[in-house]
Amino acid sequence: MLRIISILAVLFILGACELFTPRDSEPPIDVLDPYAWVPPTSPEIVLQNLANAFPAHKLNYHLDVLGNSDETGVTFTFFPDQGVASSQPGVFDNWGYVEEENFITKLFETLNEDGLQRLEWERTDFLPIEDHFEIITDYHLTLAYGESETILPRQFKGQATLTLVQNVDLLYEISIWQDLKADSLPCWSDLKTLVQ
Repeated sequence: MLRIISILAVLFILGACELFTPRDSEPPIDVLDPYAWVPPTSPEIVLQNLANAFPAHKLNYHLDVLGNSDETGVTFTFFPDQGVASSQPGVFDNWGYVEEENFITKLFETLNEDGLQRLEWERTDFLPIEDHFEIITDYHLTLAYGESETILPRQFKGQATLTLVQNVDLLYEISIWQDLKADSLPCWSDLKTLVQ
């Protein structure tokens, strides 16, 4: 009799704990964070991650799509707008991954994390070329800075030609970024000269 009472007591406790009741499912990560990192399995996702770096305030989103591999020999190189480069001799000599990492780190330190940061890609052409991909795209970058920072321009426009290759994990990386000033607004090359 005691055994039956013990079994009933255990069943009653288990039933009260709702151990066997299914829990509500959690929403997908992308719904919680619209700026979440996405593995760059296509050239379009490379642009998405670059754009998401700014509103998400995650500089690694920017750096993680740049070539930096001893295994494959693919390394990132930036070629500035020629007009900006000629007015700033020496700044862009051998601009590679390390220089880009220093630049983007300093830039993100000046940004207001709660401000409106946006990188938009416009009129984008995707060109498959043998073993790599080329993207030609206009960009518009809007930045908001912290109050204590030196005021830099808030708007940047230009055209980027990006050469993408796949790494050993079949993820796309930028090996070459060529910049071109599009109008009277400063371009990406100008921003690099201002953030030092």
